[in-house]
Amino acid sequence: MEEIRQIGVTPVFEKMVASEKKTIVHVGGAGSSKSHSIAQRIIEILMLEKHKTIGVCRKTFPALRMTVINQLLLPLLRDYGIYNPDNHNKTANIYTHDTNIIQFFSLDEPEKIKSANFNYIWMEEANEFTYEDYTILKLRLRAPTNDGELNQMYLSLNPIDANNWIATKLVTEPDVEVIHSTFNDNPFLDAGYIKTITDLIHQDANFYKIYALGEWGLLQRRIYTNYKVIPELPDMKEAKWCYGLDFGLVNPSALIKVYWLGDKFYLEERLYKSGLTNKDIIEFLSHEEKGDIYADPTEKQMIEEIFRAGFNTYEAHKEVKAGIDLCQRQTLNIPEDSVNLIKEIQSYQWKEDKDGNVISEPIKFNDHLMDAMRYAIYGMTERFGFATARPGGNRPKSKHSNFRF
Repeated sequence: MEEIRQIGVTPVFEKMVASEKKTIVHVGGAGSSKSHSIAQRIIEILMLEKHKTIGVCRKTFPALRMTVINQLLLPLLRDYGIYNPDNHNKTANIYTHDTNIIQFFSLDEPEKIKSANFNYIWMEEANEFTYEDYTILKLRLRAPTNDGELNQMYLSLNPIDANNWIATKLVTEPDVEVIHSTFNDNPFLDAGYIKTITDLIHQDANFYKIYALGEWGLLQRRIYTNYKVIPELPDMKEAKWCYGLDFGLVNPSALIKVYWLGDKFYLEERLYKSGLTNKDIIEFLSHEEKGDIYADPTEKQMIEEIFRAGFNTYEAHKEVKAGIDLCQRQTLNIPEDSVNLIKEIQSYQWKEDKDGNVISEPIKFNDHLMDAMRYAIYGMTERFGFATARPGGNRPKSKHSNFRF
C-alpha cells in the first residue's frame, strides 16, 4: 500500500472522516478550511482506498476548472508529490491514481454523467445548485463498495442565503450531517487574514455573521445588479481596453482587463492570487498584452516600480462612491470563467449602520476585483468621456496619454 506523507489537517477534516452519514454539509465562514479539507480527503481516498470513483463538480465547468482543479486539488497533489501528468486526461477531465478515478464535471452538461456511478461526490459552492441537482447526483452515488464501506457526498458553501434549499430543507434530513466551521477551526490561517475577518464586526453585522461566525445570513444590499454572466467574450479586436489592478499580499492581488465595445463593458479576470510581491506581479504582467494599467492610488511606490519596469501604470481615482455610481450606470458583461469576479460582484454590499439604515459605503471584504474594475472603468471613462457615463457634472481632465487600443 502506498503511504501518504504526513500533512497538517484541521478539526474539519477529522470530523468529516469520522462521519457515518451519507451526506456531509460543510457550511462555515471564510478561511475555515472547508474546501481544503475536502480536497485533502479526496487525496486520502486516492492513496488509501481501491477501485473508487470520485465525482468533483461545480454548477459550471469554467468555475470548476478555475477553482477546484487549478487552484486546489492539482496544486495539493503536486505539493504532496503524487501528481503524475500522464494520469491526467484533460480531454476527458479525468485523473487516475492506481485503481481510483476522479471525474471532474459540471451540471451545465448533465448528459456527461447520465451513466456515471460514484463512490464519492463533492459539490463545491453547493448553493449554486438546486435541490433537484442534488437529488440527481445522490442517485448516482451507487458505485460498488467493499463490505462496511460507505458512499458519501460532500457539500461545501458559505452560509450566504438563509432561504436556500440547503438551509431550509437539506440540513433537516436524517442522513445528513452538518459540519459547521469558522476561521477558529483553521490553525494554519495567516494572522493578517484573521484580522480581515474579525474586523468585519466593525463594518457589517450580517457579513460578520456569515464570514466570521459561519452562520446563515442574507445578502440583501447588493451594489451591482447591472451585470450579466455570458458564456465567453465576443471578438474584442475593435474594443478599447485597459487594466485595473488592486494590490494584495495576504489578500489577493487582482488584475482585471476591461473592454469597451459598442455601448457595453466586458470584464475579464486575469489575476486573483494571494501572497504576490510586486516582483511577482511584474513577472505576471510580462506575459500579458501590454496596455494602460490603473492601479490602487494608495500604493504609489508599487505603481512607480511597475511603471519603471516598462508598464504604463497610473494612479486610479480615489473617489469610491463616484466610481461605483459610474459602474452602476454601465452594462457589465462577465464571462463565466471569471469565477472570482462573479463571486465578488454577487456579494458586493452596501454597509448598514447600527440602526439598520443602508449607507453609501461598500463593505471592505472580498472586494479586490471590484476595486480593480472601478479603477479601470473610471480611468477609461476619463480618457474617452462617455457622454452617458460621466462620474460627475464635469469630465475630469485626463493626464493619461498612452491608452492602448
